[in-house]
Amino acid sequence: MIKKKAQKIIFGIFRFFARTVVLMLPIILLLILLVFTERITWVTACLIFCGVFIATALIAGFVFHESEKFTAYLRSLAQGREIETPRFHKGIFGSFRMVDAFLAVKNLWSAQTMSDASILDNLPDPLLMVNEGGVIVFANQSAGMFFGENLLRQPIGDILSDDNFTQAFHQITAGKSKREWFELNYTETQAYTFQARIEQLPAPAKNGATIVIVLHDITQLKLFKQQQADFFANASHELKTPLSIISGFIETLQGPAKDDETAREKFLGLMAEQTHRMTELVQNLLALSRLQMEQKAPQTDVILLPTLLKGVIDGLTLKAKHNQKELKLNLVHDIPRLKGNQTQLVQVFQNLIDNAIKYGAPQTVITITVQLCNGFPQTSDKYYTDLRQVVLVRVHNMGNPIAPRDITRLFERFYRVDTFRTKSTEGTGLGLSIAQQIITEHDGMIDIQSSPAKGTSFNVYLPIDL
Repeated sequence: MIKKKAQKIIFGIFRFFARTVVLMLPIILLLILLVFTERITWVTACLIFCGVFIATALIAGFVFHESEKFTAYLRSLAQGREIETPRFHKGIFGSFRMVDAFLAVKNLWSAQTMSDASILDNLPDPLLMVNEGGVIVFANQSAGMFFGENLLRQPIGDILSDDNFTQAFHQITAGKSKREWFELNYTETQAYTFQARIEQLPAPAKNGATIVIVLHDITQLKLFKQQQADFFANASHELKTPLSIISGFIETLQGPAKDDETAREKFLGLMAEQTHRMTELVQNLLALSRLQMEQKAPQTDVILLPTLLKGVIDGLTLKAKHNQKELKLNLVHDIPRLKGNQTQLVQVFQNLIDNAIKYGAPQTVITITVQLCNGFPQTSDKYYTDLRQVVLVRVHNMGNPIAPRDITRLFERFYRVDTFRTKSTEGTGLGLSIAQQIITEHDGMIDIQSSPAKGTSFNVYLPIDL
């Protein structure tokens, strides 16, 4: 150890003198020239050399010392070690411009790094960074919301165990690829689908990260595409069935039953029913499309809700009696006037009461209750954002309860509960979708409550604009 230290000191002294001599080469050559031209003597030349050597050695020692400090500082930064900035000399020679420029750039880099970190932390998409060992070293706020707050120092495989992710991550870590795109499914309290990207960083980050993972939530997009595909499939099916029936009847009337008066009357009646069914389906499709495409317009009609409901009930009373049911209107409070679209609201309540007649149990009473509430139900997001007073219209019937898994899907287009009663009851499967769209346009909401003991209630909440 002592020998190496002595060698290091000797080497340092030798290097110092060598640098000084190199710096003095022009002076040495000039002195030799002056001696050979007999301008000065050897003694004078030696005295001048000694004086200049001492001055050069002092200046060179200072310059080289500052330079070595700066070099050591740069080396530590390159190695990822954040050390305290050395105090560079600011004496008679002033500070080195290169040092000052570098420190200014370093401060700018530090500020930009903090800004970049803030941007990453506030990205709407989950972002994770892992080191060579597959351990998470950075997670932004969105990642914390999806996967939990305590992500740091956890193996990425414990968080994302999807087969697609495992395969893509192996491709990156094995050096077979620099970037991978794939779909990732993640299920915790609910199912999510992400468009995921894994990318190898060009160099290790300060925190040791070598791989970055970005997850873009496409759950709603996938759901929309599935609903769109289901919509076209169901619409085609709903139109295909009556068209096939009508086509079959026409072939029969043109062939074997051409002169059969009884068959003609029977088939024409059935064809009229199927035509009515197709007409209703097309009208509902157009109404739903119109509601979704039109911009929200001011609801300017003055709505007297009790009068509106009485009119709907009067129009459906005969159908209710035919289905062995009774309609009853229950006004709990004096209901103030509302603003809305009269025609659309009539369509909503006709649909809800008509469904209660179709699917309610025989020999029961369908109750339409109207009352005031201090706000939307606490189970809804609107309870916290909309403080207006609301009118609640509850359409209640007794019958087979709706299963919880079906309640969440009832407002999807063409969705119908798979029971014997629904299969034997005609319908397009679009009424509730249209009703929900209309109520949404009126800043309201619909929810469903159903149980074997209490029956089924469709609750419509409409705000009162004070």
